[in-house]
Amino acid sequence: MIESAHISRTLALPMKVSRHIVIARRESIARLIGRRGYLPVGDISRAFGISEATVRRDLVQLAAERRLTRTRGGALTEFNRRFASVDERRASESEAKRAIGLAGAELVRPGMTVYVDAGTTPLAVAEALARRRLGGLRVVTPSLPVAEALAAAGDAEVHLPGGVYLGRQQMVAGPRAAKAIRAWKFDLAFVGSEGVDRRGLHNSQDDIIAVNHALLEVSDRVELCM
Repeated sequence: MIESAHISRTLALPMKVSRHIVIARRESIARLIGRRGYLPVGDISRAFGISEATVRRDLVQLAAERRLTRTRGGALTEFNRRFASVDERRASESEAKRAIGLAGAELVRPGMTVYVDAGTTPLAVAEALARRRLGGLRVVTPSLPVAEALAAAGDAEVHLPGGVYLGRQQMVAGPRAAKAIRAWKFDLAFVGSEGVDRRGLHNSQDDIIAVNHALLEVSDRVELCM
């Protein structure tokens, strides 16, 4: 029994992992977070078969290398830092955005439940809606500027889904946001996008794509704003 206990303790000792394996794993973690936009520690732990303590050490190092941004319980891609801010993007093609906003607002009727996406073109829709002052309107948005524009008008009931906050985009995103959106049923959804081709909408962040997929499931009509 003494020998058996000694063997058990010996097997429990941590094994030293080769430096090149650690570097390769951290590179893979950075790429995965880059594709997803955000990942919690638990998801990274399961994806790579490592402990959450090891994940946190990897995230500390990757953050020190400015490969990602650590959050409480996870990490964000550095895309969040590089992405142009809302204020920076509002000045671009402002007249076209105002025209799209006016056209979009004309589609909305009193009493509708509407989704307005993040981004400066959907924001133009929200600003036009605020000027129309439609009664009985319910609006769901991941965008703080959209929420503020509509709440200031005082005629719409405004809802924000939960999720990870992206500062430069001034929006929430991630799996929680997609889950929250699936709980709604929209008469009309205004969706932004980085691009579009014959295959459909394009966005560089998987978590934002997941939200768009959720919208398609729960919206009677979707209008692309770009």
